[in-house]
Amino acid sequence: MRLRAVGNIGWKIVAVLMSAWQMSVGTASAQGSSYYEDVQYDPYQRRLYFVGEERPHTSLKSYKMDELREYFDPDSVLYEGIGRLVNTRARIVNDFCNGDFLHWTSKDSAVRVAINPMMDFEVGSDKNQTRSRTTWTNSRGFYLDGNLGKNFWFYLDFTENQAIMSDYMMNVLDSLRTMPCTAHVRHINGMGKEFDYMTSTGYICFNAGEWIDFQVGKTHTFVGDGYRSLLLSDASEPVPTFKMNVTFLGAKYMMMVSQLRAAENKVSNNGDKAKYSFSHYLDWNMGKRFTLGVFENITQATWRKTGETRGIDWEYLNPFIVFRPGELSAGSPDNVLIGMTSKFVCNNYVTVYGQFFFDEFRIKDLVHNPHSWTNKYGFQIGARATNIFNVEGLDALVEMNRVRPYCYSQFDGMGTYMHKKLCMGHPLGANLKEGLGVLNYKHGRVSARLEVVGTKYGDDFPKDSVSYGHNPLINSTKRVSSRDVRTLQGLETKLLYVNLNGAFIINPKTMMTLTAGVRLRKRESERTKEDSKQVYVALRWNIRPRNFSY
Repeated sequence: MRLRAVGNIGWKIVAVLMSAWQMSVGTASAQGSSYYEDVQYDPYQRRLYFVGEERPHTSLKSYKMDELREYFDPDSVLYEGIGRLVNTRARIVNDFCNGDFLHWTSKDSAVRVAINPMMDFEVGSDKNQTRSRTTWTNSRGFYLDGNLGKNFWFYLDFTENQAIMSDYMMNVLDSLRTMPCTAHVRHINGMGKEFDYMTSTGYICFNAGEWIDFQVGKTHTFVGDGYRSLLLSDASEPVPTFKMNVTFLGAKYMMMVSQLRAAENKVSNNGDKAKYSFSHYLDWNMGKRFTLGVFENITQATWRKTGETRGIDWEYLNPFIVFRPGELSAGSPDNVLIGMTSKFVCNNYVTVYGQFFFDEFRIKDLVHNPHSWTNKYGFQIGARATNIFNVEGLDALVEMNRVRPYCYSQFDGMGTYMHKKLCMGHPLGANLKEGLGVLNYKHGRVSARLEVVGTKYGDDFPKDSVSYGHNPLINSTKRVSSRDVRTLQGLETKLLYVNLNGAFIINPKTMMTLTAGVRLRKRESERTKEDSKQVYVALRWNIRPRNFSY
């Protein structure tokens, strides 16, 4: 994978490390970070939300495995209630069904290395208003992970992928040129309906002491306790990242520096240029039940439309600075986002959570003109519950999201809170209202899942020269109004996504599953109507199921 120079010697050195050691999946016994918390398979979730003086920090993902081990044995949880599928003296069969495919551990257990295949073979049929088509995904690869002593972990993976997807996903890929959460895509032979993409991700991690650790790699980071995050989500491609985590006195603090890329598109015409994202997040357990978090991010473009170029603003590298005063003192035009997270554990079965953010903050407009375009904010309210209706293994999540128009955007489009064409906050952008629900059921090796996501958003009218606030790539100076801006203004569009599936877990440690399901997706406005019904069967091994709720 080619990594372009960014004009700074120090950053180049970091970038070389990021390209060589990068982050994604791993096994529970050796890796520095967990991979299991995702939309389909989250075996640890039921153990993380409980009442207690000392509770894990659930709103910062991926979880660190050594932190989880303070509360439970991750390996035991993976096999809880199911045991081993095969128990034989043949080591290769045992490893295939119950553990790593190939692994080596030194005699003193100080060094461990594991190699595992990665596969996703899916076949299905998609039907829309006009025709049916066969869909398939063919992903093959491997990952390597391990540890050198107790304080150093590493991970590296690589996959080669080809796919023909449903018509609506093909349209999404044509528009974004990116597989959400994954990588840049291209048409095979430059045309046609088959997409090809490669991924290579990973990390190195070092525990510098009992309270502090450092990580460098190409990775996702997710802030929040919900299905979506309005502050920092994992919808974009993984990004080169340097991260420092400090845990102390019931609090966890993260400082992160990431390199983002501008979108290549005719709207902003930015090219594939680098910009930088600096994030601070403090999560504090305040007693046995309540947790409060504070988040801030500043996105710094390295160029402006005037032709001016800039290197990294070194003031933003201070891990203990508040960005807004630093930005003002430097006289910079960078994009600041400030937010909060909260969580209240009602009991050991029910937890409520929320998020709130400001992308622009003017008290005068907020008080005297609630419809001003500068009132750029969003909020989330949600709840998750386990063993609902007294059914063991039946879990639920409900959530509501609302994001005002023009959030995540900037005055000239250079410092937008996006990586290429995908938002680093809500993956659908701004000017939206959303409600969703998820049901999970697991009994032994059998699991079932139902996702229902309903979104309304105000889109731009085709060939219109103004922005109604949905697409953050469009300059906020092109807004349709400054004094009368309302959520869902523009071309009101309804989006419904439903995913129902059942799975048989062959090897919980390597996420080897056989899954069958159906995806329904409908998008409707006065100008367009799309309706897709897809049935599918998939065999996955060490690869996350993809999220298609876009």
